[in-house]
Parts: sequence; C-alpha cells; structure tokens
Amino acid sequence: MLIGHIGISDRREKMIRKALKKVYHLLPLSEPMREKIRKKLKPIDNVGGGKVDIYGERLPRLNLEMPRKVSVIIPNYNYARYITERIDSIIFQTYPIYELIILDDCSTDNSVEIIKKKIESLQVDFPVSLIENEHNSGNVFAQWKKAFSVAGGDYVWIAEADDSSNARFLETVMKAFDDEKVVISYCESLTMDEENRLLMGDLRPWIDQFGCGKWDKDYVKDGVEEIGETMCINNTIANVSSAVFRNGDYSQYIEEAKRFKLAGDWYVYMRVLEHGKIAYNCQSLNYHRMQQQGLTLSTSHEKEFEEIVFLQNYALEHYPVSPAVKEKVLERRERERGRFGL
Repeated sequence: MLIGHIGISDRREKMIRKALKKVYHLLPLSEPMREKIRKKLKPIDNVGGGKVDIYGERLPRLNLEMPRKVSVIIPNYNYARYITERIDSIIFQTYPIYELIILDDCSTDNSVEIIKKKIESLQVDFPVSLIENEHNSGNVFAQWKKAFSVAGGDYVWIAEADDSSNARFLETVMKAFDDEKVVISYCESLTMDEENRLLMGDLRPWIDQFGCGKWDKDYVKDGVEEIGETMCINNTIANVSSAVFRNGDYSQYIEEAKRFKLAGDWYVYMRVLEHGKIAYNCQSLNYHRMQQQGLTLSTSHEKEFEEIVFLQNYALEHYPVSPAVKEKVLERRERERGRFGL
C-alpha cells in the first residue's frame, strides 16, 4: 500500500527534488511532453512524496484449484539492504507461487547470510532455495540465462533484488496468460528512492516519449506489431521486475544480450516478442527502485547513444516499421544526440 502526504525534513525534500530533476533531465522528450511531466511531478514535489510500504496490509492468498506454475527468480548482488523486503514482497503475493529461487552472484556484503536466515524463518507451502555462484558472472544477463535454466515453472518472473511489488502484482499480470499466445505480460511501475519514498507514480513519461497515450489503458498486442509500433523507438518495458515471461528457450537471445552495456534487456524483449503477444496492465503494481548511483550514470554518453542506435537499426532491419514510425525513430535518435552533446 502507499502512505501519501507524509512530512519529511528539508534535507530529505532536497534529496527527492534532486532525484526528480535527474529523472526529468534524462528523459529525451519534446517540450510539450516535458510540460506534462512538470505538471504531473508538481504534487509529489510539493508534499515530499509518499512512501511505499508493503507491510501495511496483508491480503489473503487466492484459492485457485490449478494455478499456473510461476517460478520467481531473484538475481542478487550486494543488495543486503533490500533483499528481505524483496523476498517478503514475493511471499505476500496473493497468487500462489510454484517456487522461489534466489541467485547470488558472489556478493561481497552480508546478503548471503541474510538470505539464509530468511529462508530458515519462512513458513511457506512452496520450495525456496539459494544458488550461490562460485565466481562473479560480471554480467546481469548471465543471471537471466541461469534464471530460465533453473526455473521449473511454466512462467518466469525475474524479480530484481532491489525492487519490490504490490501483493496483487502476480494476480494481475497472470490473467493475461489466459491467451495462450501471450509470451510477456507486464504492468506499469512506480519509482521509489533508496528509502522507499515515492518519486514517480508511473513510468509512462519514460516510455511514452511521444505522448501517444498508449499506456494509459490495458492492452494485448501481437509482439511483432508491438515492436513495429513503439518498441523500435525505445525500450518500452522499463524494468524487468514488472514482467512475467512464458518460459521458453531464450538462451541464445540472452547470450547475445551480453554484448550490450545498457540495452541488452531491450534486445531480449524484442527477440522474445517474435514468439507471440505482449500484454500490458496500466496499474503501477511493480515498485522500481532508483538509486543515486547506477549503471546508466557510470556509462559514457557515446556508449549509450551507440546502443540506442544499434537497437533502433536492428528493429528497422528485422521488423515491419511504417514510414511514420520510422520518422519517430529518427526523431528520438536526434533528441538523444542533442541531449548527449554528440
């Protein structure tokens, strides 16, 4: 649940404003769209933001005769600070879990100790296990690849260790799999900071870069059509924690994604969508954590721009894209060039 309009110190308010400005300036948008964002963020800025609290209300588990088998995989590396909440956010799901597997990539903090103690304390009706790497993989997609290889369920939720979620996340996104052609079902995400304070109520300003309003309502669409309509412009699944995949052999795509520093997830989504449909739910049931220091901030503008261009070109070459959408692809590219000063 969200607890809104709470009081905070001047120092905390300044930190939140700083984070909001960082998000705002990273968005490669037109001035009309920026004005919409300014209006949208103003109420949050005025009250200092709400606070995300998954412990405020426990909801009953759905009583389903034959729930779909969902494997939840948590890839973890040095997220001792957040791992307990992340595990709890999965335990609290109203939709039955088939299994929970935590992958630790040789963390140097006390993550493993916390995880082991947490597992020992759990009283759940599904298996929970920890798999520790002998050596650090050095690449997030190595953990994604392992996630699909160890998952025993028919559906895979890669729940990043620093994120969290609403208890009805799975209950909501799993409904879309009534359509047997859906391969990815995802929902809207809110953004919070390191202290769970709300930064943005949704990420639509991030993904709807031309203000088309597509993500204002739920939809199901053919995957290749989705790529040709919007995903060729930018990565429209902002956070992998917001998505559940129909399990399949995606190992080649994930292996190929290792070549990218930032845009590997975008590549994987496009390749998976070749196999079926995508479903979107407009409720912000995924809680994406934005931290002060992240990979994007430590990567050169040249590298980021290079990967954007590469993925756009890949989409233009491999999927049907109309001339009108191609113009948007090139417009976004030029926006990025200007933003990065290239």
